[in-house]
Amino acid sequence: MNAVQSSAEGPVLAVDLGGTQIRAALVTPDLDLHCRRAVETRDEEGVDAVLARINDVAAEVRADARQQGLPEPVAMGLSSPGPLDPWRGIVLDPPNLRGWEDVPIVDRLSTSFDLPIYLERDTNVAIMAEWRHGVARDTRNSAYITVSTGIGGSAVIGGRPLVGTHGTAGELGHITVELDGPRCGCGGIGHVEAIASGTALAREGARSATERPDSILARLAAGADKIDAELVARAAEEGDEPSQGMLDRAFVAIGALCASLVNVLDPEVIIIGGSIAEHQPRLFDVVQREIQRRAFPLLHGEVRIEEPAFGGDVSLVGALPIVNERIGDPAYASGSHRPPQAVSQQQGAHRP
Repeated sequence: MNAVQSSAEGPVLAVDLGGTQIRAALVTPDLDLHCRRAVETRDEEGVDAVLARINDVAAEVRADARQQGLPEPVAMGLSSPGPLDPWRGIVLDPPNLRGWEDVPIVDRLSTSFDLPIYLERDTNVAIMAEWRHGVARDTRNSAYITVSTGIGGSAVIGGRPLVGTHGTAGELGHITVELDGPRCGCGGIGHVEAIASGTALAREGARSATERPDSILARLAAGADKIDAELVARAAEEGDEPSQGMLDRAFVAIGALCASLVNVLDPEVIIIGGSIAEHQPRLFDVVQREIQRRAFPLLHGEVRIEEPAFGGDVSLVGALPIVNERIGDPAYASGSHRPPQAVSQQQGAHRP
């Protein structure tokens, strides 16, 4: 693992709310993850049920840590799909969490934990892990893309995390790559998430299996609980041409996204993580090819395409720098709200 340990931070109770799983661990300053727990999100059961699961899994990690004599966390770092308001601790309207509209998640969890709680978008947490401690360490310009249930992203530009006027900058999964493409879960048209995410592949896979009942995918689907991206990939491996076409289209869309990032942001490194990226190494070859096809020739070969140093743990490890850089910042104090343009100049500044 290409990571550098930190010794100047306090331990953090890290919780990652995902579209599929809720995961938690105690992250210590040496970047070790202790007392891991994970449960299914099951957002179809409603906001209250998911909040109860977050509360339970975090409490179990803390109890396990105490039993093992581990140090008490200085705060909870909470990672969630966006868009969200990190200053007020509100999840606004994430496309991949049903019914989550203006949910005051920090206030709801604060009733159970005597800890400050810091909320941040999952991909912002991920890039903090890689920028502070992983493959993007010591870069001034870098981007992170996660290819999983949805497609998220974040960026560090000029040695500072990209925030934007309303705190939503870096939603790279919602860049348009097909003018007349499918409708995205956010309501937009032709976004890369609508083409290349696990949700999109599952949707197109279900349609393909229905239209081609004699296909390899339809046969595999008959013996499965559901059609998902993993099943589409398995069908492609067994020679199902429509499934292979879905993957090809998805990979090209991600490659086009990366080429656009090269042209617009000129990053030193683009990190591609998430469960689909982890299990589909061919994606990286397609991304390199599309950058060669679509990016400025001047920049060919000037950007590194990397897997994350922390794999699927980026949204847990990244809670450590998120929390320790926000403790003491009045913009994130309980009950306060400072607009993005007034965020502390020190918050997220690149350390020399």
